[in-house]
Amino acid sequence: MIGFSVEIEEKENYPILYVKGEIDIYTCPALQEKIKEIIDTGQSQLILDLDDLQYIDSTGLGTIAHTAQSIKEKNGQVHVICNKPQIKKIFKVSGLEKRNITIYDTQTAVLEHLA
Repeated sequence: MIGFSVEIEEKENYPILYVKGEIDIYTCPALQEKIKEIIDTGQSQLILDLDDLQYIDSTGLGTIAHTAQSIKEKNGQVHVICNKPQIKKIFKVSGLEKRNITIYDTQTAVLEHLA
């Protein structure tokens, strides 16, 4: 769990989850806990900032997919901020982009979309 962190910050009334390091079987519980905190407040738009993410495995993708499904039931969506080609490719190849997940290059782009 070296270098992993997940922090919540609110911008323009939307919670943004900043994830740093690696999302894998060891760090997923901490990520799930923070996601649950946000969903429990009734928020239906989840912003995941993955700009400082180094690696994500299938457990991490599964967690994000499950979150997208849960939020979809509330007419919400998961917005992922990521400008790293290798991480974006994982989302594309896994088919997660076809779910309730949209990928943006910048935080500004997400907030403009939600405005």
